Amino acid sequence: MNFVAIDFETANEKLSSSCAIGIAVVKDGKIIETKHFLIQPPEQNFKFINYTIHGITKEDVKDKLKFDDLWESIKEYFEGAPIIAHNASFDMGVLRETLDQYQIPYPEINYACTLVISKKVWPNQLNYKLDGLSSMLEIKLNHHNAESDAIACALIAIKAANEISATTFDELISKAQVNYGLLYPGGYFPSR
Repeated sequence: MNFVAIDFETANEKLSSSCAIGIAVVKDGKIIETKHFLIQPPEQNFKFINYTIHGITKEDVKDKLKFDDLWESIKEYFEGAPIIAHNASFDMGVLRETLDQYQIPYPEINYACTLVISKKVWPNQLNYKLDGLSSMLEIKLNHHNAESDAIACALIAIKAANEISATTFDELISKAQVNYGLLYPGGYFPSR
């Protein structure tokens, strides 16, 4: 079971305002590497509502790389393995809009959503939010810290695979009866 879990935080309502990314790399069903990067958004427009969610301020990112400079050192995580996110429509939207902001061509990515997978694997839960599922599955979570959220997402996928006896990521997708989303140069298809 090999994949990469990601999570973005944004400075404001614009999806292109990414201010943090968390990455968790899974090889053979185990998390082998995690990363956390603060990102300087293209505009220093931090909304109070976003700050109350993740606690990141303009001061925190003033000396950090902008996404186009950071991309060179992180794009390898987006190549060669499926990507997973919890509520992938948001995180993949942030990735698309941020790549568009800097006119960076889309890489080709198969991606899936642990929110969608969880609904198939654990039906009838009252809460499929990341914090609710983490609590149910006894996953430690510092919610809205991008690295912690990516780790929790990875662990949810691993536990879902174990629950339905899937040994590969493709098998998890198939047994959970969900479809990959696809990001590709020039466009995308959402995960369902």
